[in-house]
Order: sequence, then structure tokens, then C-alpha cells
Amino acid sequence: MVKLTKIFVLLLLLIVSTAGCFRSEPLIPASSPPAEKPAPSGDKRAVSNYLSIWTHYGGIETMAAKFKESYPDLSIDIKVIPYSEYTGAYLQALADGKPPDVMMVDSADFGNFSAIEGLEDLLQPPYQAGKYRNDFSPSIWESAMSADGNELIAFPLSTTPTVTYYREDIMRQYGFPSEPEELAKYMEDPANWLHMAKELREHNIYLTQWVNETVQLFERSEGIFDRKLNFMRYNEAFHKAVEIAKKVNDFGLEAHLDVWGDMGRKAVQDGTIAMMYFGTWGVEQIKEWAPETAGKWRETRLPFGLYGWQNSTNFLLPSDGANKEMGWKFIEFAVTEYSKEGLSGAVPAYLPARGNAKELAATNQFLGGQKTYALHEDLMTRVREFPTTPLDVKAQEIWESEIASGIEKRLATKQIIADARDKIEQSLAKEKQILLNTMKKK
Repeated sequence: MVKLTKIFVLLLLLIVSTAGCFRSEPLIPASSPPAEKPAPSGDKRAVSNYLSIWTHYGGIETMAAKFKESYPDLSIDIKVIPYSEYTGAYLQALADGKPPDVMMVDSADFGNFSAIEGLEDLLQPPYQAGKYRNDFSPSIWESAMSADGNELIAFPLSTTPTVTYYREDIMRQYGFPSEPEELAKYMEDPANWLHMAKELREHNIYLTQWVNETVQLFERSEGIFDRKLNFMRYNEAFHKAVEIAKKVNDFGLEAHLDVWGDMGRKAVQDGTIAMMYFGTWGVEQIKEWAPETAGKWRETRLPFGLYGWQNSTNFLLPSDGANKEMGWKFIEFAVTEYSKEGLSGAVPAYLPARGNAKELAATNQFLGGQKTYALHEDLMTRVREFPTTPLDVKAQEIWESEIASGIEKRLATKQIIADARDKIEQSLAKEKQILLNTMKKK
């Protein structure tokens, strides 16, 4: 692939710095984020026994310490960058030609790196990562490829489903299914979910925070664009998604509360919000918000028969890294060896690392002794990861705005989605053509 030039890298840097595209919370919060942005590798770049790793995830130190057992003379420098800053910091380092040896990237942000210069194709010598192709699901392998689908520029460490967290005691009190799979089966029919939402609303209890939240659940199973940058959401699934959201709006079934704010957290504590949809990190977040509700929550799959992908964690190997050889050894170790020990509830992307008996038997007392990791592994056999593109962030902003506006105006479902599609195509036409032209020059 002929990748986009350094000028485009700088353009991406400008976009991610100004577009307000970051989530308010990281998917895996950093344990001790630095007060300032990390400096480039600098005076240690030529030292072969020095390895620099940049990440926005906490908890990498244990992995690094385990790797260091095989290389006792190796000095490993880990920089933890706040989630809201890390994409910009990475792009700047790549543009300057002074990146670290290893970068860790969340799948939600991977599109920013999928069509730029500066990353190694891991299918090529000396890495030869293609030998591992059959050790990953086809969908997660595909999600780690470059924008044109020709180069493997990421090596996935873990992947996680989106799940439903719900108050088991409230479901049982009001006569609804309360066991995880029983409830999931009941919620497969949108009519049942809507009935439950209406009944509970009469008691000031809600299953969704806002109108668009149900649409977001469908977004977890399909990207915005395919490899040729065709819009992917004008289909039956998203017609169904918008229809459900319109009913939520018509019947006033949303709580109008954001759980990331003070009033929303209080609603989690007192049971006003009885159902939430998060990645598998959600249990720790709920525990932080409402420790007094221990034992009352459970976890199950998504409503409407959906199997949603929350995110994956990926390693990148910068071409200008000073120690690419050791960087690849670390990545290979983390993915194919360390992951077999368990990844704190995340599901290893490397298939031979799944089925860890200790992990599968583990119970979560906050969730009433439920074996949640076993559920996560089971769900990931049905979840399908999907590619992301450099246009996704801006397209998603337009999509959300148009869907919300169309529902508020009570437009026909097909018109709402068509308007969103047309606005995205019109707004991103220039960027889309640049990408398509670049991908043809191979």
C-alpha cells in the first residue's frame, strides 16, 4: 500500500486535537497518568537494551516485568498518557520521526493510524506474523489490517464484548426474568424490552439513559464504512434500531440522566437506572459508583439479539522506533505467551490463550457470584469485530446528530437514515476521495 504522507499525518493530528472526538472516560482507566505529555525517546534511542512503550492503559508494568525475566539487562520505560491526549501524542511522535518502540492503541482510535506512514507491516520479514493468522478469529485479524486491507499494522492483545448490566433484584421484584440468560432471551424481542421499559417507568425506573442509546447498541455490531468506504448503515438492522429509538422517544422511556454526572451516579445508586450497557470494565465502574449495591447486579448479553463488540487492545510497531527487534519480541511475548495467564477479565485475541481454567472458574461477588469471564469468552465466539477507518470519528459525530434530529422531528425511519448517510457523504467527500485515490496507488 502507498500510505498517506506526513502532511496527512499532520492533518489527522489537527483533526483529533480539535474535533472533540474523545470519550469522557477511557475504556481501561490509566492507573497513574503522568502530569505532562511524554518526551520523545531522545538520548536513549540508539541503546539496544532500552525499550520504550507508550500506552493509555494502566497495569502494563506486570507484563513488562514478566518479559524482563528473559532479558534481565533490558531497561523498559513505560509512559502512560491520559486517554484524551494519547492519539495526538502518537501522531505527533510519528510525524516527528521520534516515536517509542511500541505503541498500544484502542480499536476505537485505530482508524487514525490505518492509512498513514510510519508503522511496520508485521506480515513482512523479520516479523512474519502471518504464521499466526489461524490463531486469531478472521474478524479480529481483519480489524488489525491497514485501510486497504493489505498490511498487518497492528497485533491484537485482547478483545471484549459489550454487555448488559442490570439490577437482578428489581427485575425479580416486578415480575420480569431475573436470571442472566433468561432475561437475555426475553429481551431478544424488542416488544418485550419496550414492555419492560414501560412497566418500570411507572415506578420511576429506567432501562436507558437517552433516546439514542438503543441505536448505539446496534452500532456495536457494524462499522460505518467498509474497506471501499461505502456507507454500511442503510440496512434492515439500523431501520430496526431507529424504530426502537423512536418508540423510546414517543413513550418517554429514557431517564434523561447521564451516569457520568452526579445525578446519573445517584440514579445508579438508588435504582432509578436499572440497566446499563458497557464493556466488561463496567462492573468495576458500577462498584465505584455504588458499592452498597454489591450482589444486586448481574451481567448478560445485549437486548434485541445483538452481539456487540466493545473494543480491542492493539500493539503497533513504529518504523522509526530505535529498537524494533526488541519491540516485536515484546509484542509477540505479550500476545502469544503472557495472555495465557489471563488479562484481567478481557478475552485474549490469541485463540490458544482462551480456555484458561482458572479464569473460567472465577466468580464475581459484586455480581452475585456470577462467572462473568466464562460469559465473555462465550460471547466472543459470536461477536464480530470490524475494521475502522480514518473517517469514522467525524462520520460518527454527524450520524449521531442526524439520528437525534430526525427522531426529534418525527421523520420517517428510512428518511432519518438516508439523511444521515447523505450528510456524511457530503461532509466527508474530499477526505474520502483522498483515501480512495491513495489506496489505488499500490
